[in-house]
Amino acid sequence: MPILPHDVSDLHLAPLLLALEARIDELSKLTLDEFRRHVALVGNRPDWNRAVREGGVVEAVQHLIDCHDWDLRWTDRGIQASHGGHKVTLGVPTMFVAYVEGKHGATQDLGS
Repeated sequence: MPILPHDVSDLHLAPLLLALEARIDELSKLTLDEFRRHVALVGNRPDWNRAVREGGVVEAVQHLIDCHDWDLRWTDRGIQASHGGHKVTLGVPTMFVAYVEGKHGATQDLGS
């Protein structure tokens, strides 16, 4: 049985996911140190612990993107968009995971 959109937020899902995927791709081209600085600048927060870093990555990805009532959060599989009972997870590069885990160093090949 096909699942029909329940409201306007459901109709915005495809454009939202495309915008988020484009942002993830854009950020994946940064080095780990550049990404760390970008997250700090966009989120205006320190990266003292994992929870703060997770929130910072989500904030950096959704920066200036209207999520249309879809909530974003970090999961072990990537960044999850949820609304009502619907959930979609976008995969993230290993560099994002390295940042969340608190790894240090400007290694370009972590971005792939």
